[in-house]
Amino acid sequence: MIDLAQYLQVGGGNNGMLKLIRKMWPLLVLGFLVNTAYSVMWPLTTIYLHGDLHLNLVQSGLILAAYSGCNVLGGYLGGVLTDRYSARRVGVGMLIGLIVDAGGGFFWNGLVGYPIVLVIFGLLTGGMLTLITAMTAQLSHLDGRLFNLLYIFINVGLVVGTASIGILYHGSLKPIFALLLGCYVLAAGLWAASARHFERQASRQAPVSRGKTAPVTASTSRLSHVQLIIILLSLVFMWVTYAQWMSNVSVYIQNEGLGIKLYSYLWVYNGVLLIAVQAAMAKFSRSKVLPWQILGGLVAIGSSFLQLSNHSGVAILFVAMTLLTIGEAVYVPGVPALINTYTVGNEGKYQGLVNAFSSLGKALGPVVGGVVIAQANSFPALFWLCAVVDGLIAISFLVGVVPGLQKG
Repeated sequence: MIDLAQYLQVGGGNNGMLKLIRKMWPLLVLGFLVNTAYSVMWPLTTIYLHGDLHLNLVQSGLILAAYSGCNVLGGYLGGVLTDRYSARRVGVGMLIGLIVDAGGGFFWNGLVGYPIVLVIFGLLTGGMLTLITAMTAQLSHLDGRLFNLLYIFINVGLVVGTASIGILYHGSLKPIFALLLGCYVLAAGLWAASARHFERQASRQAPVSRGKTAPVTASTSRLSHVQLIIILLSLVFMWVTYAQWMSNVSVYIQNEGLGIKLYSYLWVYNGVLLIAVQAAMAKFSRSKVLPWQILGGLVAIGSSFLQLSNHSGVAILFVAMTLLTIGEAVYVPGVPALINTYTVGNEGKYQGLVNAFSSLGKALGPVVGGVVIAQANSFPALFWLCAVVDGLIAISFLVGVVPGLQKG
């Protein structure tokens, strides 16, 4: 962490980022721990449901939809609760629930038990991720670089989580749930100790944030309802496509005879590259370029599916993952930063909507993918469809959102 802070201090050319890391490190570590647990669970889910519990892709997709539906609900409720009640109590309560859920999954992970544990995991994880991003928004003072900084730590968790799969998973989920228990116990202790400090900072500095936004030019314009709807729907459809990488691409790789280890390596590569891209972006992210950042991310994500639709093999998978990762690195933190820049107050509500609509896309993605594959009997057809959808999202954003922001 000291090395990262020194890098950002030197590369960013100011002491603000270093001070920010020192002030926010418990929140950043909380993001790391929660996402480590999340990143252990989701890559295994489709493989475990399809391979170990012997469910077909549509059945697996329906269970994943229930999980992500609870994730949607958890994301929204987490935002509302964070705005209305003590973030410390809300966070500790959800983390205790995750500890109980992981403990249940350690002993009960069969055909009935695993789906129940999974949907509870989705509900509480959605709430925790919203709480983390809402608190970040309250402390960000309209500075989009803070979302990039949080995203670095979240994706360190992604690397650790996905790398742990190959080490821990050998037909039994007990080591997986043991890791989850460790993450949640540490996270609960950390949040209980540090949350009051963040709440005081947010309440004390919120009035100042309207006039003190040196890294970013504060815009007098605000998102219209139409612009906000377009942005939120773009999240749904983007995550519908992205979710194919999280679910059906694992089956595609196995059908190609390439094995689960390659799938795990791809996500480790994804996490490492995300950290590198985000470390660079933390120095340059500004509100004026956020719309173009989001557009570029959509184009890169769509291009990853074009690669998969036309070619196959290990090299193509890594090229496609490179495009996906670059797109994710610029799009995913760009959306909450854009919304936070062009809205005032109720950070929990707006960041809850971001997480809820993202989770809705993740819920629909596996089901849509499973249906397309079942009807077309073709993975390339699914990949072509995803590329077209991402292209249409980019056009809608360019036409319906960007002009209004430029007027402001």
